[in-house]
Order: sequence, then C-alpha cells, then structure tokens
Amino acid sequence: MAFTIPDKMRGFLFNPSESFWKVADEDTRDTLLYFFLLAVIYALLATLMTAVRVFRHPFLALFGLGFGLDLIIPKFLIVIIFSWLFALIYSLLLHFWIYLLGGRRGIYRTIRSVLYSLTAFMLIGWIPDIGFPIGMLWSAVVGIIGVQELQQTSRSRAAVAVILAILTFMIVIPALFWPLLMEVVTTGPKLIGPY
Repeated sequence: MAFTIPDKMRGFLFNPSESFWKVADEDTRDTLLYFFLLAVIYALLATLMTAVRVFRHPFLALFGLGFGLDLIIPKFLIVIIFSWLFALIYSLLLHFWIYLLGGRRGIYRTIRSVLYSLTAFMLIGWIPDIGFPIGMLWSAVVGIIGVQELQQTSRSRAAVAVILAILTFMIVIPALFWPLLMEVVTTGPKLIGPY
C-alpha cells in the first residue's frame, strides 16, 4: 500500500517511528517533493498571517518587509526559499554531529530525517504565539526518532546529535545573518500586528 502525502503527514505527527521505517529507503525525490509541499503550505499560511496583519514572519523582517498585501509574491517566495535554506543548513550541521557520534548511514538519511521531522513545525509553526514553540519541540522529538531509525543509532546518541545541532544552528544562523538581524532589532518594525 502506498504511503501517500496525507498518510505521511499523519504518520510523522502521530506515529513517527513507524513512519520512518516506511520512508527509510524511499527515493530522495519523494522526500524532496514532500518537503516542497510542506514548505508551500507553510509559506502560504505564514504569508497570509503577515497580509492580514496578525504577525510578520521573521524571514520577512530580515528584508524589512512589513504587513499587508503589498509584495505578496516576493514575501511568499522568501519564506519558501529560507525554509529550504534553513532546513539544508540544519541538515548539514546535524549530519556533522551524527558522523562524529558514529552514524555512518549517509547524509541522505540525515536529510530525510530532517525534512520529515519538520512536519509538525511546517504545519503549525505559522500559528502566532503557540505554533513556533510547539512545532519546534515536536519536530525536535521526531528528529531524534528519525536519527535513531534512519542512522540506526541509539536514542541517546540521536538525542545528543539533535541537541548539539540545534545549539550549533543557534550560533551559525545569527552569525550568517548578523548585519540583517541587527538592522531589524535596532530599526525594524514590530513583529506583532495590531490585533
């Protein structure tokens, strides 16, 4: 029986261990297509929240783009592009730590674990106030399960790799975007809308 995209969404939200078994040897194109669809859903909803002035996505804040319907297509594209960019950077950092901790099943399995583990974040991360923390927390838990299943390592090593990758990511991203980040913090408009 085919593991359809809606099945994958439900699986990675509610039964990640079994879902990772099902995608362990799938074609990389299927993984990329799945994440592309998630990124489109996320970008549409996050851009909509900015358009209706609920909150301004941090990716848009980096470019000084404000609330409203103006430049809606560039805003949408920025969210998609940065979603992919951040997922790729995090995948590389995670694979570095997995490799140091003994994981030798290959970078494609690490990328697969990251792209699928981000399901929760991509589906609810656009919700103001609660979406980001809940989505990130569940994605981290699913990421640990993914590393354990796809890299065939212990849960403790998988947890250490994910935690170290998150901490490294929190250092690397501000370092890469420091000038833009400081511009937003010092002179940029608020991230929260009038509602």
